Amino acid sequence: MIPIVVLVFISAIAVYIWLFYENVRRYPKGPTPLPIFGNFFTTDFRKLHEQIADYTKVYGNVFTLWLPKPHVVITDYEGIKEAFAKKGDDFSGRSAIFPQTVFQNVENGGVIFSQGENWKEQRRISLHILRDFGMGKNLMEEQVRDDFFCSLLKHQMDID
Repeated sequence: MIPIVVLVFISAIAVYIWLFYENVRRYPKGPTPLPIFGNFFTTDFRKLHEQIADYTKVYGNVFTLWLPKPHVVITDYEGIKEAFAKKGDDFSGRSAIFPQTVFQNVENGGVIFSQGENWKEQRRISLHILRDFGMGKNLMEEQVRDDFFCSLLKHQMDID
């Protein structure tokens, strides 16, 4: 009985590792990650900028770091411009991260965690409400101007 359990366990681990590396192939080249941990143990977070510069020399301007989820790193202006300006819809969205999954009752809800069409609607409504409360208006300038004219009228000075 024990050999069968061990065989099933080893087979499950082998399938997991195979599926993990099949998933790795979908992303741009980068340092080889470990299953579950990714590049976490090989990344020096205190000198991450230097390590990214080294990876750029080896893998080019676009590469993937697994921390432990995949993070595609773009290091040149043209690549960033293409990703966010020309293909913005392909790169928009947020992953389901810890705070969202734990503290959010509704999937894709709220102003901060929403995305896609829901985000556009939330943004439109939020900006409308903020404009109603005076965002984008220079209320202080208007108040100073009113006070200035009141003081001129109070002292009966000529206004040109």
